[in-house]
Amino acid sequence: MIVLFDADVPVHYGFMLLTSGDEYPDLSNTWAGQQNGLAGAATPGVLSMITGLHTGRVPLRIEWHATASEPGADWEEIVDVPFTPPSVDMCVRSFDDSFDVRLPDTGLLRARYCAAGMDAARDADTVMSEEPTVDRYLLQLWPDEEAAETIVRQTSAIAAYWHGVARETPPAAEHTRDTGENGDDDGQDGWGEDGQEDWYDAWAWGDRPPSDRLRQLRGNVLGVAQDHRDLLDVFDGWDPAVQRAAARWLARRAFEVAGMDDIGWVRPALTAMDLGEPLPEPFTSPEAVFPLLWTGFNGSGPVPFDASQGARHRPSFAVPALFAAVNDDPLEAVVDAFSHAEATCDGQAHDLLTGLRSRFPFPAGR
Repeated sequence: MIVLFDADVPVHYGFMLLTSGDEYPDLSNTWAGQQNGLAGAATPGVLSMITGLHTGRVPLRIEWHATASEPGADWEEIVDVPFTPPSVDMCVRSFDDSFDVRLPDTGLLRARYCAAGMDAARDADTVMSEEPTVDRYLLQLWPDEEAAETIVRQTSAIAAYWHGVARETPPAAEHTRDTGENGDDDGQDGWGEDGQEDWYDAWAWGDRPPSDRLRQLRGNVLGVAQDHRDLLDVFDGWDPAVQRAAARWLARRAFEVAGMDDIGWVRPALTAMDLGEPLPEPFTSPEAVFPLLWTGFNGSGPVPFDASQGARHRPSFAVPALFAAVNDDPLEAVVDAFSHAEATCDGQAHDLLTGLRSRFPFPAGR
């Protein structure tokens, strides 16, 4: 085995390419007619690789094997595609960056793309330079004259989504680009001057583009968009005071469901949240609180956990709702507080939404 590349790749719009050229293909054409949407090899000489992360750094390792390689048990997503590189001199390209990769040989190869942490990275959306990476990727290449496309393993929701997109995209001969009156490409369905976000928006936001404020949010906004697109528009339409009040209510509701709202060392933190004051110890950071869910604080006992409610440890999901509710950005606060409260209320999410609608202004039909 030869390691051809092993580094963090800066991504934007959630993709990487293995290519020999400087031009970006229409990304949707790379998986057109395939069964999988993570590794696209339908455009000759180009291999596209989808990432869970939208913006930030993702670790990518590329290996060359003499013969077939067994997939590792720690990889959550694995797909195989036949790939014929046009040259031994290739490069890994993302939106703005390029890294040279030299292959030992060309010819028909099997390309095995492996991923881990895609759903978590989709929820994170963005990783800043000082933050740890979330998802990671491995591309293995080896000569194989009988290489065929195969979904070897699929576990995440985001991988299932992209596989579905690929299956709904007709083969390239049928998959034509939109054109203007003179037949020229209008650049609106893939990688034209103004259209590079179209395919990503269709996945992230559905058939209704987000406001600039929603698009700029970090945190769990994309996770909420997948199941509660209308709710995001409601949050966005509230004034900051309502956003803040709803975030605090959601955090309190999460603590109630988790059985934490009446614990002595927890109550001061909830009061501080309501008053807009700094959170007291031990709520200096999520990392400081999580161990105390099992050991308690200042000699107190651990947070009660009712196993009869299921395997979910609700306190672990409630704590992030509190830190979300004190976010400086009130819109991000309510979006993330809802995301964590919904996770805490697993099995009771309908009641959470009903309570939210009864206490805060919702437009008719939303």
